[in-house]
Amino acid sequence: MTHADRKGREGSAAARRAPIVPTAFAAIALTALTVFGAALPVAAQSRPLPGPLPVPRLIRQAIDNETRSPDGHPGKHYWTNYTRYRIEAELDPETAELRGRETVVYENRSRGELPALFFNLYQNLHAPGAVRNEPVEVTGGVHLERVAVQGVELPDGIVGRRAGYQVQGTVMALRLPEPLEKGDTVAVEIEWSVTLPQNGAGRMGHSEHEVYFVGYWFPKAAVFDDIRGWDAENYMGNAEFYDGFGDYEVALTVPEGWTVMGTGELLNPAMVYTPTVLERLRAAAEADTVVAVVTRRDRREGAVTVPGVDGKLVYRFRATNVRDFAWTASNVQRWDATSAVVPDRDGDGREDRVLIHSFWRDDRAPLWSKQAAFAKHAIEHHSRYTGIPYPWPHMTSVEGADIIGGGMEFPMLTLIGPYNGRTSEDLYNVTAHELAHMWVPMIVATNERRYAWMDEGSTTFLEDQARPDLRPGENADSIEAANYVRIARLELEAPMMTHGDYYPPGPAYGTASYSKPATLLVTLRALLGEDVFMRAYREFLRDWAYKHPTPWDFFNTFERVSGRDLDWFWVSWYFHTWALDQAVAEVRSAADGGHVVVIEDRGWAPMPAHVRIWTKGGVRDEEIPVDRWLEGRTRVEIVVPAEAGEVEKVEIDPEGRFPDLDRGNNRWRAGD
Repeated sequence: MTHADRKGREGSAAARRAPIVPTAFAAIALTALTVFGAALPVAAQSRPLPGPLPVPRLIRQAIDNETRSPDGHPGKHYWTNYTRYRIEAELDPETAELRGRETVVYENRSRGELPALFFNLYQNLHAPGAVRNEPVEVTGGVHLERVAVQGVELPDGIVGRRAGYQVQGTVMALRLPEPLEKGDTVAVEIEWSVTLPQNGAGRMGHSEHEVYFVGYWFPKAAVFDDIRGWDAENYMGNAEFYDGFGDYEVALTVPEGWTVMGTGELLNPAMVYTPTVLERLRAAAEADTVVAVVTRRDRREGAVTVPGVDGKLVYRFRATNVRDFAWTASNVQRWDATSAVVPDRDGDGREDRVLIHSFWRDDRAPLWSKQAAFAKHAIEHHSRYTGIPYPWPHMTSVEGADIIGGGMEFPMLTLIGPYNGRTSEDLYNVTAHELAHMWVPMIVATNERRYAWMDEGSTTFLEDQARPDLRPGENADSIEAANYVRIARLELEAPMMTHGDYYPPGPAYGTASYSKPATLLVTLRALLGEDVFMRAYREFLRDWAYKHPTPWDFFNTFERVSGRDLDWFWVSWYFHTWALDQAVAEVRSAADGGHVVVIEDRGWAPMPAHVRIWTKGGVRDEEIPVDRWLEGRTRVEIVVPAEAGEVEKVEIDPEGRFPDLDRGNNRWRAGD
């Protein structure tokens, strides 16, 4: 979700905090420190020191089982289970009722048998009595009308030793008649209905029954992974999703005159759209400018879709190896399209094109006249920056006035608010953010629920790199760092490793998920250097494409590529809310005619200190390595020799590379 979303949701998270991993504390007595060849006394100090990176038993077990590697690569025995969905559904736009049936073929690629399957019924967030983190509409949730395995209908009730299914909250447990052996598949048939909410926790819904954005709408197999086995937790509205990959064949029935776009490829365009619309789409597929595929006039004149059978149209989609399926439908929205140019995807040596769709209402969202061009730029930028060309046939953005304020992502589709009263720059920012989600978590399928920072932080970082690409001179990284520092100063944080449902009310969730992790990627880039950082960043994305990485895979990748032990960095910043505050404490004359510059580390998060010193004789840059602070020091003295001349000015981190809480004490000037 976007910056605007997180601001609106800051007060809605559960008021509980996950346990903090213990860290070793030490008080170390120091006698002397030699800097630039001079031995100077240093008083005994005490400070908390980051301990080794805590590695949970389940992560160690996965490494032992060789499904993960200690260097961050997927292990040689890594696996993911797989699902194949065939779904038919019909929407009644007047009542918001959606009725569907599906066949789910579940393939067990794990190393053992599965006696049961688990499914997510996310729309049960809207059922009476559901456990939630925030108020939502009560529309009844999911009504299961039939559940069958291999054609045999199962009873609803307590799941014990006999086959059957049971629903608790947003999770359905399904006991199989026979355990599913390794390498085998089983077919589950489900018929259901649901009344779609107008606002589905700010992530899906409908606007005046004329625009629908339909997400997390069907019974969906939960993830069974190599870490915890079944990871099927109740969806409570704040923490997002953890989804596995699968193939989809979906048939969606709507009234004629309604346009539909969904995840994947539309298989029957000539059976739903008029020749005029199809010709405009063909033009857009090769265009660098925006093509008006459907105008308000086209809508008024009924020139958008062909006549339906009994007044209905069926849109058929196919998507391969995606982690979800979402769709949108409208009988009023304009439809703009263009195409993005991305690096060669099919090995023919030529750049490829991706269709960019934008569905919007000019009377509800006038800024959206630029949205298709914004999406084109974002897809092109992100494809270059990540090193992974956008892999799918289209990227579709949908304006969602009355549904959402910020944005919400699904494979190939995003829902974005109208951004009325804002600027076109704001609309670009949210577009760049939502489309960045196509890489994380849609390709690199992190567990958003447990580790929100992995997708939201990396996505915010990618957005911040795209902004100056469109608007040269903008420093989005510094804006993001200021957002984090503002909350850190108020001591309203919670650790980034906190489960998404367990943040205290207030800005803790948003800070830990968006601005802080994005800022830490910028910090890591400054720490490691551009080349090493980009190599690690891209290797992580490439290695874990279409897989499920954990934070430890991320940590280990950066340590392997950089060749550095970064435990102090991960522990200080990711497991704690320690902050950085380095200060120029004193500049004094030395007996030999030189000067002594005293640098203090007043925060608890250790970082190297880059100190620039201006003297009569010129400018000198000195680096205090992080090891000095990791020895327990809180003060380091820098000797400036007499021949350098009088010290006129001192500044710590003059380039602003690191997120220091108080930049005012980073500077000293003679006479102040």
